[in-house]
This record gives sequence, structure tokens and C-alpha cells, in this order.
Amino acid sequence: MIILRLSVALFLVQAGFHAYTAAMPLALTRVGVADASIGLVMGSAALVQIPAAIAGGRLVDAFGGGRLFAAGGLAYLAATGVLLLPGVDVTGSLVPFVLVRVLQGVGIGLALPAALSLVPRMVAPSRLSSSLAYVGAAQNLTLVVLPPVSIAILDATSLDGVAAAVVALVLAGMVLGQRMPVRAITTDAAARAASRRFGITFRREWAIPLLVLVTYVAHWGAVTAYLPARAEAAGADIGLYFAADGLAIFLMRLPSGWLVDRFTSRLLMLAGAAGTVVAVGMLLLPLTTPLLVASGLIGGGAGALVLTPITIELSRRSSDVDRGSAFALLSGGIAVAMTLGSIGGAPIVALFGLSAALAAGIALLLVSMALTLSDPLLARPGG
Repeated sequence: MIILRLSVALFLVQAGFHAYTAAMPLALTRVGVADASIGLVMGSAALVQIPAAIAGGRLVDAFGGGRLFAAGGLAYLAATGVLLLPGVDVTGSLVPFVLVRVLQGVGIGLALPAALSLVPRMVAPSRLSSSLAYVGAAQNLTLVVLPPVSIAILDATSLDGVAAAVVALVLAGMVLGQRMPVRAITTDAAARAASRRFGITFRREWAIPLLVLVTYVAHWGAVTAYLPARAEAAGADIGLYFAADGLAIFLMRLPSGWLVDRFTSRLLMLAGAAGTVVAVGMLLLPLTTPLLVASGLIGGGAGALVLTPITIELSRRSSDVDRGSAFALLSGGIAVAMTLGSIGGAPIVALFGLSAALAAGIALLLVSMALTLSDPLLARPGG
């Protein structure tokens, strides 16, 4: 029950980020903002998530996941508050929207690693894989529910209506996430954690999983920033794409946790990356709603086969002393990838179009497969 409570709290708080994944680009597109400018606005969240995750990892190790989870929620509320200020409108300056995305980057840089760091201190080691998969599924469920819901709210009201809904959801999640019962860190471990004055811990065995994460997720930065406008121009429903992707990864999260205990992480990650190559390749075709749904289902299911093993590998390769750092680097790696795809993809999209950016994403997926093969620890039996 306690893992269910944490999962629901994470689902609600992460509305502060994923409610804007599709709604904000669409709101800006509808008033004529250029694709490259939208990519820079949306990508600024991932850009600031990197230092936020680095600082957050140190803070999680020092002060605990519960406090940093609440801090992430406060950052989301601050971002939404900026949107609700008088004079902030999609037809005006983009500066407030960059600030909103910066604060959202801080929020996701704190909330997600904080929640993940709590899991190993809540459950027995035998339940770790399934529990991490369960909490990860809650994160993905936000991506299933919030984009189509937020688009519906946007169509019925405005971006301010989306912001008002976000305030209610985030506040509910913060209340539910308070005073989680966790196992205490041993005195020696706490002392070693406190002795680190600057930065966060880094273990060399984390390097390959994190590099796989960056090269695997990079395509998603381009997809979230630029695909909504292209889909709307083609008359395809982008909300159903995000819903299909999120639903598939949600449904595969728990089975993927079970699979990690029975097969090698390497096998699962290679299969997931190969499936994602197919899903991204489908987006190079003329866009229709059925094609987007099919691509989303394939990509989401494949994504769970990559992201769940990486999360579990980082937990296995860390301890209570530095697990906050490990999961902060996981969040930071996602941010680096999103920055690479959105901001790094902006000049590619401006000069050559979205198809070129997606082709670059496919190339990086192949790199992630090569990196997966290079790490012998990923070939260890599960369990």
C-alpha cells in the first residue's frame, strides 16, 4: 500500500510537468510562433534540469527524498503561478514561458529522483525491481492521462485553464506525499553522506547505463518539441499519440520489472532500442492519426524495456549513501537527452525539417545499442 501511495503522489505532482507537454506547444503554434522558437522554449526545461538534478542529488542524499519531493512540487506551483500572472499570454513575449519551463525543469530535477530514492528504503530487496517499476509506471501514467486531458482543457478554455487544473493536482500530490514511512539510513552511511561537501557522488559503473539513457532518449526531445505542430498541420491527433505512448509504457512497466529479474538487462535494452527505431521510423511517413497511435504504442512498449532496466541497474549499483545521486543523474541524463533533441535539434529542424532531426535520433538509438553491448555488467543474470 505504501508504494501505491507514493505512486499516486508522484502521478499527481508530475502533472506540473506533463500537463504542458502537448498543451504549451499547441497553444504557441496556434498563435503563429515558429517551430524553432517553440523548440527553444520547450527545451529550456531540460536544459535547467541538468544542474537541478546535480544539486538535487546532493540534497536528496543529505536531507532525504521526502523533503526534496515537496520542493519539486513547490517548483511546479511556482511555474504555474507565472502562467497565471496578469499580462502573460501566448500572443505576447516568450520570456515568461521560458521562465515557466525553467521552473518546471527544477521541479522534475527534484521530484522524480526524490521519489525513486525512497523506494529501496520502503521495500525488501526481493521487491525492489517490481516496486521501482511500479513507481516508474505512475510517472508514465501521467504522460498517458495529462496530454489529452490538457488539450481538451486548452480547447475548452485556455492555457490558464490548464494551469488552474495543475495547481489542484500538484497540491493534492504534495499532501499525499508527506511523511512517507521509510527505513532509516545507518549512522555510518549518514556520516559518509554528510562528509561530501560539494557535488554528488559518481561511480564509474554508472557511466554506461547513463550514456545509454542519453543516446536513447534524445529522439524524444525532438518529438515532444516539434511533432505536435507537424501533426496538427497534417490533421492528425497528437494527443492520441502521447496517450498511446504513455499507455504502452505504463502497461509494460510492471512486466518489464518482472522480466529484469528473469533475463539480462542487455537483452531487454537491445530489444527495446530496436523497437524504438521502428517507432521513430514510422514518424518519417506521412502522418495520420492511426499511424501516430501505432508508433506511440510500439515506442512506449519498447521504452519500458530500456528505462526499467536502467533504473534497476542504477539502484543495484548504488547504496543508501549515494542512491539519491544515482537517481539524480538518471534525471539529469534524461534532461541532457531532451536538450539534445529539442534545443540541439532546433537548427536541424530550421534548416532541414523534422525528418532530419528524427533521422539523427535514429542514429543515436543505434549508438545506444552499441553502448549496451559494451557493458559486461548488463549481461549479468537477473534476480
